[in-house]
Amino acid sequence: MPLTSRHEITVEWGDCDPAGIVYYPSYFRWCDQATYRLFLAAGLKRDDITSGQWKEGTPLVKAECSFRRPSQHGEKLVMESHVSRFGTSSFTISHLFRDASGAVAAEGTETRIWARKDGDARSLKSVPIPDDVRKKLGG
Repeated sequence: MPLTSRHEITVEWGDCDPAGIVYYPSYFRWCDQATYRLFLAAGLKRDDITSGQWKEGTPLVKAECSFRRPSQHGEKLVMESHVSRFGTSSFTISHLFRDASGAVAAEGTETRIWARKDGDARSLKSVPIPDDVRKKLGG
């Protein structure tokens, strides 16, 4: 069974566009933050930066979000996140945003790879997800 992380978001004024609804990049920021929370809930540090620059981490390779209804300033959303797919070196995290009634306001996914680099960004290579990481995330 996959590990699920849940937390509440209060939509702030700065999260909204001039129409008064959540500006779409806010959802992607919340998804990234939720991925970090999911890793913490699993007892994992998402990216090792002890050397001042990460050598092994989880770069984002794809992000999607479907907006079911507008959310507005002051609204509270409950966000649920879990790993919905594991590949050899990639994994997909599903994020669900629910309003106070439990209705889905938005849902998104992030596909990330487990990767290492030796030097600059061009040396980035995907590597198999470590077994302990897979187990801790429910795979």
